[in-house]
Amino acid sequence: MWRQFFGFSDNAQCRSRGVTVYPSLPLGPLSLPTAQILAIVAAWFGLSVMARVGRRLRLDADMIWNLGTIAFAAGVIVARLSHAVQFWGVYRAEPLLLISIRPGGLLLWPGVVGALIAGYLYLIRVGVDPRPVAIAAVFGLLAGGVVLEISNFLTGAVVGTMGVPPGTPSWLLSFAGGSFDAVLSQTSSTRHPVALYRAIGMMLIVGGSLVWGNWGRPGRLAGQAVLALALLRLFADGFAADSRLLGSLRVTQVAALVAAAGLALMLARTVDRQGQPQSAGNSEEGGNSSAR
Repeated sequence: MWRQFFGFSDNAQCRSRGVTVYPSLPLGPLSLPTAQILAIVAAWFGLSVMARVGRRLRLDADMIWNLGTIAFAAGVIVARLSHAVQFWGVYRAEPLLLISIRPGGLLLWPGVVGALIAGYLYLIRVGVDPRPVAIAAVFGLLAGGVVLEISNFLTGAVVGTMGVPPGTPSWLLSFAGGSFDAVLSQTSSTRHPVALYRAIGMMLIVGGSLVWGNWGRPGRLAGQAVLALALLRLFADGFAADSRLLGSLRVTQVAALVAAAGLALMLARTVDRQGQPQSAGNSEEGGNSSAR
């Protein structure tokens, strides 16, 4: 129970498999927790991209930052309180744990629900249409996901299967400098960097949408971005180790396949049909003129 409470099981499992992890980042005499620091960076980066997309949708950037701050704070509070309810005996014995920061001290899905409810109530209060905000949030979440996947790689939260040639990660991670020499010299150098696959893919999705996306139809563009994410997970999760299985299939890949098929069908049905009546009208007009 205590190992589950403090969230040590994942790191211990990674060490037993010879995977080098970085649970803390050295900063001079300080040692900062990797997951928590990068989670804050992810929130900031995601809100920055969301605000930039929001300006294209004629949304106020300050409103988006206020929305993100309120949703983030509410999500963290609800996630911590949900964790306290689940481990009430531990928190009752040590109440100060409520204000401590630990990797295993938050429950994800209650926090997500709390953040969504708080954000929606804020939009109602300020009288903003939630639809363009949701479109901007898609790209903000993708951008924040890039940083979170980098955190997953550094902390060993996501581990790949064996099979990458030793030279491949050194080429892929050459931009990171010599700090990864210890990683590349261990058994982990022969594992697929699944989290980096995801991070690079999401970065390409966001960057491609911002540069080459058709912002005349932002809702369709957001749907295409989510479709690309589903296809990315369908590919990348095939290299993830210790995934949950549904029979002989990975649960995340099955979910990604279903999501991709549904989104592709939805996007196919929402293809711009404005040109079809116009084309029919033009052909009819052309036929009349030729008949004359």
